Amino acid sequence: MTWNLFIDDERNVENVTWAPLPLQEKYHKEDWIVCRNIGEVYDAIHSKGMPSYISFDHDLGEDERTGFDIVKMIIEMDLDEFREIPKDFDFYVHSMNPIGKSNIEGLLHGYIKAKFLEENG
Repeated sequence: MTWNLFIDDERNVENVTWAPLPLQEKYHKEDWIVCRNIGEVYDAIHSKGMPSYISFDHDLGEDERTGFDIVKMIIEMDLDEFREIPKDFDFYVHSMNPIGKSNIEGLLHGYIKAKFLEENG
C-alpha cells in the first residue's frame, strides 16, 4: 500500500510553503495522514505498513520525542522486519531546526543507502 505521512505537532501540509515546488504540489494533490507525535506514527505504521513518503518535523513539542527519535524507530522496525522501508521510499525534512533537519537527513540517507546497497550487492 502506498501512502504519505506528515509528521508535525503544529503544522499541516498546506502550511509548509518553503518546501520545493514539486513537494508543495504533492502536499496539495495527494492524501496525507498527519501524525503529531511518535505514538501516532507508530499506530499509523502498525496499521497501514510503512509509508512510501514521509515529511518530517524535528521538534514535536515540549516533553515529546523528536523526529529524529521517529527515524530511529522506523529503522528499528525495518531491521526487525516488523515493517519494511519500501524501495520507492522518499522523504523530506520540513523542520525549521537546522541541526535536527541535518541529523534526520544524515541518519535516514545513510541507512537507506546501506540497506539498498546490501540488498543489491
